[in-house]
Formats: sequence, C-alpha cells, structure tokens
Amino acid sequence: MAYFLGRDVDLYVTTESKLNSGSNDGGVNFLQVASDVVTFAHDGSPAVGACIPPLANDAAVLSGSVSDVTGVDLSISVSDEDVGPFLGSPQVMQKVELRKETTLTITRKKYNNFWDVIFNGPSTAAEFGAESHEPSRRGARFGVEFDSTDDKYYISDGNTFMKDVTEKSDADGCTYGYRWHLVLRNSPDGSSANTGEIFTLRNAVMTGHTVSLNADGVTEETLEFSTNVNPIVKTPTNSSAASVTTGFDVTLTDTDEL
Repeated sequence: MAYFLGRDVDLYVTTESKLNSGSNDGGVNFLQVASDVVTFAHDGSPAVGACIPPLANDAAVLSGSVSDVTGVDLSISVSDEDVGPFLGSPQVMQKVELRKETTLTITRKKYNNFWDVIFNGPSTAAEFGAESHEPSRRGARFGVEFDSTDDKYYISDGNTFMKDVTEKSDADGCTYGYRWHLVLRNSPDGSSANTGEIFTLRNAVMTGHTVSLNADGVTEETLEFSTNVNPIVKTPTNSSAASVTTGFDVTLTDTDEL
C-alpha cells in the first residue's frame, strides 16, 4: 500500500475505448453528466469540466484531469488460495496465486454531483446497454461497451464478460472499465523537472463512492476503483517541472491478458 498527498500526484481518467464512433454517433463519445444524468457527448463537445474522455491520445488523457485531490491510496496485492494436502502426498499446504488485485482510493474536495451520478445513476435510457427499466437506477460504474448489432456504443451494465467487451475496430482490445493515469512527482519545490513515473491502472471499475458530512454539509468524497489487470509503470517521454505532456499508455488491453 502506498499513500500520496494530492500535491504529490497528478490524476487523469479516461474510458477504455479509444474512438467511440459508429454509424449512429457523430464522433468521439465523451462520457458525461448532463442535467444530473449519465449520457454521451456524441458530437465531441462535452459539457466542460463534467466528462470522462476516451483513450484516444495524450491530449485526450490530459483533458481528463481530476482536480481538488487531497489524498490517493494505492493498494497493490494478489489474491491466493491454499491448496492441499492431497491423498497420498505429504501434508504440505501451498498457496496458489489466483489473480492480481489493485485498488485505487481517491479523496477529493466535493463541489458537484458528477461522481455521485457516475456511481448511482440515473443513466440515459437510450444510451444504456440493458433493459429499459435499468437506467433509472444504475450509473456508469463499468465504463462503455460496443454493440455490434446497433453499431453503437452504450453505457455498460457490467453483465458482459470482460473478454467480450471489445473495441469496434479491434476485436482483441478490451474496453471494460476505466483507465487511471497517476503521474508521480519527484520533488515538490518545482525547481527541476518534478514529474516521475506514470502508474497506469487498466480496466478499473468503480466499486465505491462515499461522502463525508459535517454540520455545514458535504466536504469531501472518496472514490474507489478496482482492477485485476496488471498495472503498467512507465517513464513519460516529455515532461517538465509543470506537467507531463506525452508518454501516457493509450494502448488497449489485449484480451489475452485478462
């Protein structure tokens, strides 16, 4: 487990889909909250400050900046199982690794209901990939998915197996969940290039959302995202004391890794 103060890390979030275009879409789909409902911005002009961009390129990642972060808790672990003893074998217990577990917990100042709606809903019925009664009580915890029948992207209801949630133009590219890009900082004084490695969580789903209350109202909110896909750590290709401009991981997760 590693804990970072908000000033020690820059956070960016995108969906796992690169270019969400289809015959019924006007262009790149930004997942947004408009009028307190989760929906898409098909025309490439999302509501400013209230959207999650696609995983198109470095510029798209930078547009998904998450502000007012006070703390980031990064937990990296594995889930294992005791196996044995077996009949006729020595009484030795062994641990077999089942899967990786990476959890990202973000605490930030709350100033709107964006993440409330992403977690709890409602979603736009016409753009939600499930039965008509579901959108009124479900959000976009699982990102987006492509429907080849309608030739269109929908807000995922989480009921499709990860390996089957793939990009329109890439049958081997998994678009399940969200991608978080954590830019770690080396030095807080700004006297030199203070950007370190980029820690990337792939195919992370939103598993928790809480708010803190006091006598004056809501002050902070906590977001939790979890994934079983191996994270990627890399060095940015272009960084300065102010920010990282290029070098984010924008390659879709191959379904063979799931």
